[in-house]
Amino acid sequence: MDLPLVIDADSHLFERPELWREHIDPASRADALSIEPDELGHPWLTHRGRRLMLTWICEPGRYESIGDLLEDHRAGRPARFDYARDLPPAHWDPAVRRDALDGWGVHESVLFPQWGINWELWLGDDLPALRANMAAWNRWAASVRTTGGGRLHPVGHVSLRGELDWLEGELRSLSAAGIRLAMVSTGLVDGRRLSHPELDRAWSLFTEHGITPTFHVGGTSLVGMLDGAWTANDDMDYMPMLSFPLHGTDAQLALSDLVLNGVLDRHPDLRIAVIELLSRWIVDLAFKVDAAYDTYRRIAGHRLVQLTERPSDYLRRQVRLSSFASEKPGALMGQVGPMLMFGGDFPHPEGYASPLTEYRARQNEALDDAVAARFFGGNLAELVHR
Repeated sequence: MDLPLVIDADSHLFERPELWREHIDPASRADALSIEPDELGHPWLTHRGRRLMLTWICEPGRYESIGDLLEDHRAGRPARFDYARDLPPAHWDPAVRRDALDGWGVHESVLFPQWGINWELWLGDDLPALRANMAAWNRWAASVRTTGGGRLHPVGHVSLRGELDWLEGELRSLSAAGIRLAMVSTGLVDGRRLSHPELDRAWSLFTEHGITPTFHVGGTSLVGMLDGAWTANDDMDYMPMLSFPLHGTDAQLALSDLVLNGVLDRHPDLRIAVIELLSRWIVDLAFKVDAAYDTYRRIAGHRLVQLTERPSDYLRRQVRLSSFASEKPGALMGQVGPMLMFGGDFPHPEGYASPLTEYRARQNEALDDAVAARFFGGNLAELVHR
């Protein structure tokens, strides 16, 4: 089948060492993140001289391209590359990425930050610094959007923490730049659940500015759910071993809260995107939210929140998830409807060097034309083209 529109829901732009410093508000320049080499040349994401995490350059489809570099560091061996010099242009340059799409058979692509999916883990106790570096990425994203000429869809980065005037300003700026997705944490917001009444204005702001809050895999939310004792033996603080079998648990908790506590009912125009957090669990979650809604009424003797529709209906209508080929998305959509999306995850080691070709080869499923059109582009077009 020739697909009418292919939009890749999941790819990444690596941040250059100077990105935050060049795009941050000058008054906050001392708080700009950077990537600096250590004594052996290994590149570190740093904040005010504090080393947050070891960074790397990876090869699509090859996990060892990360593992070998981290093992070099543990063994005290010199770095194999210079991050600033050797980062491939396709990893970071929006013009090169735009021009690569034709060779991949992809019409448009969503672009997430690379290190931005994790650094909230370390700046969580410094809200001004957190906001300043988010805003720096957002300014860069606006220029990426321009370079992309409608083919690149960079994802903004925002937080619901603190007073919401800052969020309103960032969403207004992102919307004016044509950006329609903004990454948010799945975790508690200053100790409050996502459905807390004090955050209702935040969800109104997303719909007002036509921006979809987007959950993406990263260290902040899931690690924040785990007591440190569970991972005390693990030196991968942003991606510990126990995060792998629990992958997507934080998104399930967030979606259950937003559905069962009525946020999606009160905001019918709100859409939620879930990216690189697996999708096979959505079948079970659709069953569970319905069962929870019914069982709670029988046990408690009342409805905690009266919904106008079945809980699973909100998931089907207002939530879209990217799916790995190995999850057999066609079979999943046969159970929950065509709510999934194609994502090639370039240039991550779990992704593909040629996203569409390799994805379809590994998917090995027959989709009818209508479902395929929605899966490979239509669902995402409803989010990024509004």
